[in-house]
Amino acid sequence: MTRRPTEPVLTWICHPDDLTPDYAAAIEADMTKEYTAAAERNGFTFRFLPANELVPVVADRPRLLHRGEDLLARRHCYLVDDVSADPQAAHFLRALYRTVDASDSVLLNRALRGPECLERDKLAMMLRAASLDVPTPRTVAVPFGRYARQALPVVREVVGDGPYVVKPREMGMGAAVLRVDTPEQLSAALDVVAQTGQNYLVQECLPITGDLRVMLVGGEVLVSLLRRPAAGRYRANLRQGGVAELDPDIAGVREMCLRIAGSLDAGYLHVDWLMTENGPVLGEWGTALAGFSLMPEPARTKVADAFFQWAHRMLTGVGER
Repeated sequence: MTRRPTEPVLTWICHPDDLTPDYAAAIEADMTKEYTAAAERNGFTFRFLPANELVPVVADRPRLLHRGEDLLARRHCYLVDDVSADPQAAHFLRALYRTVDASDSVLLNRALRGPECLERDKLAMMLRAASLDVPTPRTVAVPFGRYARQALPVVREVVGDGPYVVKPREMGMGAAVLRVDTPEQLSAALDVVAQTGQNYLVQECLPITGDLRVMLVGGEVLVSLLRRPAAGRYRANLRQGGVAELDPDIAGVREMCLRIAGSLDAGYLHVDWLMTENGPVLGEWGTALAGFSLMPEPARTKVADAFFQWAHRMLTGVGER
């Protein structure tokens, strides 16, 4: 496919329908403010578009229509939200993702080597990490629907008697993550999970001192952030009250981060670690959808500029990745 003229535009295709309107609007306003400023500083134009306004088309080439305009007529950069609690919406988001990926535009959250499940599926991440000799929490994938309870004896054998963390395989922002203390509670939780139409994991709930995020750009560590849960909570997500310490010592995870990034050939990646008394354990990793808007300064500006500089390299093909 012949590359079209490049235009430094970053379009984030968002899916706000899983959130309440007020919460979705607040997040969009916050992200727009942060990304617009960083984009302008680095010569980009930034825009949000809701997924429900787009129609993917296959004609003489991939097309993505928005109110009559073909967004893929010029070569831009895109971020495409690709997970949803609604299975039908998730399939449509993947259609948008694959349409952009098939075009000559740049899908920035498709920035690693391997199947796309490695970008979002926590089970796939654990499997890849284990193959790299990276420590992972003991994990059991829950069978679907009425078969969910078949996981119970397996969890007791593999993970133990609790506590557990029950989480979706493909969701973000700490959504739908549940701590369960006993096998009895786990049985009830799996009954609920069975009704959701989503795939879930059960993992051991490790006592942690914090959640360490390491950002890598171009295969090199850029910045790190130690997030601690708010008092009385078990999630370190900053949107849910966590607190952060900038650039802590990462000697215990640096080599493993580089090993993971090298395995994925990832140009832009964050790796999250659960910091336990027995050493770091992989939490998950994420691509460019992780964002920088909630990072404290000066890390926010540093990561934002590195992100847009990397996006420019991907767009122009100069020094890609």
